[in-house]
Amino acid sequence: MPCLGLFSGSPVTTAAHITIDHLRRERERLAWLTAKVGVLARVVSYAARLVVIPLSLKLLGAERYGLWLTVGSLIAWLGMSDFGFSQGLVNAIAESSGRDDRAAIRRLVSTGFTLFALLSLILTLFVIPASSWRPLERLLGVAGNPALARDAHLLLLICGLFFAASLSLRAVDSVCQGLQEGYLAAGSAIGAAALNLVAVAVLYWRGASLSAFALAMAAPSLLATAALGVYLFVIRHPDLRPSLRHWERSALGTIVRFGGPLFVLQLANLAILYSMNLLIANLLGAGEVPRYSVPYSLFMIVAGLCYLIVQPYIPAYAEAFRRGDVAWIRRRALKSLAITTGLMATAGLVLVAVGRPLIRLWAGPSVVPETELLFLMTVFSVLLVSAATNGVLLIGLGRVWAKALLQIAASGIFVIAAWAMLPHLGLVAVPLAGIAAFIADPVISLLYALSFIRSRSQRSTPPPEPVPASIIAAEYAD
Repeated sequence: MPCLGLFSGSPVTTAAHITIDHLRRERERLAWLTAKVGVLARVVSYAARLVVIPLSLKLLGAERYGLWLTVGSLIAWLGMSDFGFSQGLVNAIAESSGRDDRAAIRRLVSTGFTLFALLSLILTLFVIPASSWRPLERLLGVAGNPALARDAHLLLLICGLFFAASLSLRAVDSVCQGLQEGYLAAGSAIGAAALNLVAVAVLYWRGASLSAFALAMAAPSLLATAALGVYLFVIRHPDLRPSLRHWERSALGTIVRFGGPLFVLQLANLAILYSMNLLIANLLGAGEVPRYSVPYSLFMIVAGLCYLIVQPYIPAYAEAFRRGDVAWIRRRALKSLAITTGLMATAGLVLVAVGRPLIRLWAGPSVVPETELLFLMTVFSVLLVSAATNGVLLIGLGRVWAKALLQIAASGIFVIAAWAMLPHLGLVAVPLAGIAAFIADPVISLLYALSFIRSRSQRSTPPPEPVPASIIAAEYAD
């Protein structure tokens, strides 16, 4: 398991075993630390965005800033080139960590870096010719403006190449998460957001082209991740430093085994996330989209916070399951579910009570929803958060296909129900469709997960395993 004590230079004790309670406290401490720093990173990102957006508008003007946003949406789809392997690497490392097998972790790290380097190269070879593709001008809405068309091609090239470069470093974040040190990646994100803010402020003061703006926005994140990688493998975990000599086919198979169903899960999530606005625009008109998306964005902020709280437990569940600590898994899963659903329900009821005047003050009267819509959004969001919380448990237990199949079923029900009800019920059809899609998911996923760990615990109940002495150093480093 990871060790904060080594970071502070704590002496290594020679004890061979520690109690299972020590393991549990360390597991909780690291997960909670990652959650806290992750929430802080999200707050810093939102705060920086509030400053960057008006500066960017004044620097670029409405047309070029709109082009920047549109290209950003297009580049976001390149995220699928990950194929779920980054989260697959997290699970594989966490599982090996539960066996205290550092050699296996190094093989996974080396194989992961090799895999992402290959994907990065393939993506680069795709981006270079794709950025010159003429039909993109029409897709981006700049076909009638030669100056903007030139900017669009250059912008696609810059953003695409930076994304490909970031893909080559994707394993850095996965290693942090798998070792239950996700707080390091969150800290890196805070640094990147601060650098973004400084870079845009300098460009605003001196003036800059769209391409210079793109470089200023893309480079900080890449540099922060690279710096984290140097710290991670040179200072903190030199024994895990990636090398081609440690690439292994079986390690690749392990990553793919976890990553395949996670890729399917990503596709199902995208089907739900991106179909809402498309369905509303297609069936009710584009003018109705803000009346749903603006209020719902408030619910999504809280839902995102809930996920940040539970997501660090994916590697913790995997490590605990490998050690046979099913009692902790069961207790933590139920506690996490109570926390996230309680938080989402409370926030939703507050929005039902004060959401209308709040949205009127924030976004204007044209997007103020009915109280009925806010209430249905609350129910939908609670079910969505419950399903996501149980999904973290299933992924941590390695039952990724179970979660993927549940999400595929939910996305199909959601799209079909929304399509059928929107013309007759209006905007309330969207949360109603979401309720229909997810009403059974939380119960099914939780019962399946608890049944799975119960069956495993009945087969064998291993004693607490030997634990590296570094954990004891970490325990007393605080």
